[in-house]
Amino acid sequence: MSVFGRLRLIKKLSALSALLVAAPVLLAGCGSGKEEGVVYFRFANSPTALSLVRIAEELGYWDNAGVRPEYVGPATAVPAVQLLDQGKIDIATGMFNNDIDGKVKGFKFTAIASSMLDLPKEPHMAYFTKAGSNITKDNLKALEGKTVGVNGFNSCVDLVIKRYLKNNGVDVARVNFLELKPELIAPAIERGEVDLGVFHPPLVGVLLSKPDKFTQAFTSYDDWGPLGGQAPYVASNAWLQKNPQAAREFVGIIAKTANWANAHPKESAEIAGKTTGYPVEQTTNWHYAPNALLDKASLQLWWDLVEEVGTPLPGSEHLKPEDIATNAFNPYAKTADLLETQDHNTVILDQEQNDRVLKTKLVDIQGVEE
Repeated sequence: MSVFGRLRLIKKLSALSALLVAAPVLLAGCGSGKEEGVVYFRFANSPTALSLVRIAEELGYWDNAGVRPEYVGPATAVPAVQLLDQGKIDIATGMFNNDIDGKVKGFKFTAIASSMLDLPKEPHMAYFTKAGSNITKDNLKALEGKTVGVNGFNSCVDLVIKRYLKNNGVDVARVNFLELKPELIAPAIERGEVDLGVFHPPLVGVLLSKPDKFTQAFTSYDDWGPLGGQAPYVASNAWLQKNPQAAREFVGIIAKTANWANAHPKESAEIAGKTTGYPVEQTTNWHYAPNALLDKASLQLWWDLVEEVGTPLPGSEHLKPEDIATNAFNPYAKTADLLETQDHNTVILDQEQNDRVLKTKLVDIQGVEE
C-alpha cells in the first residue's frame, strides 16, 4: 500500500473511532456536535462535485481551524446566490454568470476567493464522443443534426460549447442540446442517444481511462484558453459582516488547498475520486488559481460569453467584476483590489501579505481600516 493509501486508511480508522465515541452522545440527543469557539459556515455539499472545501477536509486543514464547514446537503434548483441572500447557506461556489444575475437581482453576497483555471492537460471541461465517431475537433460540422448532452443550461457546460461551435462555423440552431444528469451522459453516448457529451473532472479522467468506449474530441481550453471558467467562492454579506476574521481564515485555507492540489495533481485527483465516489485511479482534478486570488480578466469573460450565446439580464451590462468580487479577505493579497489577470499571480506564496481584513466597498465591516 502506498504512503498516501496508508494515510487515507489511518484517517478512515480515526474517523470511525471518533464516530463510535460520539455515537452515544448523538443518540442521547445531547450536544450539537459543534465545537465551542469555532465559527461554522453552511456549505451546500453536492456529492459528485469537486470542492476545495472537501479536499481541505481530507487534508485535515479544518481540524484545528477557527472556521469549519457545516455541510447542508446538495444545492437545489434555487441558485446558490439566492440561498445566500435568504440566509439558508453561508458560502457557496458556482459559475460567475449566476453571480452576475444575482447581483442584478439585488442579492447581497460577495465573491471572496477564486477557483479553477484551465490548462491543456487539466481542463475545466472536456468533450467526449463515442469511440469511432466522425465528430472531431477538425470536423465539428458533423454535429449539425446531432445531440449534445449537457447537465444544465445557461452555465459553463452550455455556453462554452455553443460559443466554440459558433466560432468554428457550426450552425448552433441545428444542434440539439439535451439536459441530463452528469452521470447519465456517458451511458447515453454509449447507447447512441447522445453524440457528444460535456464533462467536468472527475468524470473526465474516468472517460479518458476507457479509450475503447470514448474519445476526447476537444476541451474548454480550446475555447477560452488559460483563463478558465471561474466559479469563485461567494459568501453572504450577512455572514461576512458577522465573521470577517473567520472569512479571512476560510480564504487562507482555500488558498493553501488550491496550492497543494496544483503541486500534487495525482494525489489531489485521488482525493477528488474519493470525495465524489468515482474510482480514484481513474479520476482527474482541476487546476486552481494560485493563492485563491481573484482577477478581473477571468471574471470579465463571463459578460462576453453570455452576451455572445446566452441571455444577459437587463442591467448586467452596467456591472463589472469589482462590483461583485474582492480580495479583501485573502491573507495573500496586498490590497483588496482584484488582480488585472492571473498573469500577475504565478508565484506560490507561503507567507501572508497582510495582517487583517482589508477595506472593501462591497461589505460594510465595522472597525476595518483603509
